[in-house]
Formats: sequence, structure tokens, C-alpha cells
Amino acid sequence: MKKVATLLTAFTLALGVSVCSAVQPDVTGGPGLICRDGVCELTPAVAGSGEQTRMAANANPYNNAVPDVEAKWEKDMQPGPRDVFVANTSEYQVGIVYFVNAPIRNFKVLALELKEMSQAGKPIFNIKELYTKDVLRPERPLLVKTALFGSIPNNGFSYTDGYGKIRYYAVSESGMDGSVVFSEF
Repeated sequence: MKKVATLLTAFTLALGVSVCSAVQPDVTGGPGLICRDGVCELTPAVAGSGEQTRMAANANPYNNAVPDVEAKWEKDMQPGPRDVFVANTSEYQVGIVYFVNAPIRNFKVLALELKEMSQAGKPIFNIKELYTKDVLRPERPLLVKTALFGSIPNNGFSYTDGYGKIRYYAVSESGMDGSVVFSEF
């Protein structure tokens, strides 16, 4: 039984990360798989299927704060094809290159303004969408020219993960090594 459950989990995960052909923008790729704009996502298990529900809970990415997006400073990247968005033209402008290993949907560049802190100590931001990319693909990273002011993040991004959840991240610079750092909020 464990072998069957393990095999089913591996199959479910493989379906969740597969990429459909961009030729067919809206396709149902079998039970529980929906593909749009070249990105496939696994839909929740059908009600009444206890084994599938338990397995989907084990593969739940919401408990994992690691984003599907990575970033580096433009100066640390090799030249190559990429899209460019200029969010800020101040003298303190920096370039951040966002890249992915698999296509993601609804990638948005955000301007953040701290509104308040929650009782739990999490920041609550006013959010302004500056740029939207329907699908961010591995072969075409996005370079965002922006400025990072002060210690409170003023830049961020969001995207829709493979389970349909919109994930929000603030972007800042590490005080330890100067790398690009994300904080989910």
C-alpha cells in the first residue's frame, strides 16, 4: 500500500509541474489537470476520494515559504535575452533579474508602502501593481530596474502558484551578504 501511495504521490507531483504545449491555450489535460497559457496546474482532488485528498494535503505548497521565483542583481548575471521593465529612474537605480525553472502565471511587479503592522508583527502593505507578465518563462527572465530605499521594503512581486494561490513577496537587500532577499507577506 505504501508503494502505491508513493507512486501515486510522485505521479501527482509530476502532473502538477508538467508544462503543456503553448499551441493549445486552454486544455484539460486529464482528471485534475488544467492547462492555460502553457502552464499546467493540478486541481484539488474530487470530494469523496479520501486517499487523493490525503495525498494532496501532503503535497501542499502553502506550508513551504520558498518561492517558485529566484532573483539576482543584474550585475551578477550573464548577458542574455530578457524582458525589461523600468519601475524607477532615480540615481539609486538597481537592476533585479527575476527568473524561474518552470513557467509561472500572473507575475506582477509591485510597489509597496507600509500601511501598518499586524498584531502578529507582520507588515501590512498598500500595494500598487506596476507591471504584469501573463507567463514568466525560464527562457525569458525579467529585468526590473528599480530603487531600494531604506530598511522597509518598497518593492515586491506576486504570482499565481500551481495551486491557484496568489503569493506575495517583498524584495530587499540582505544585510549579511548583499544578495536579493524575499519575504512572503
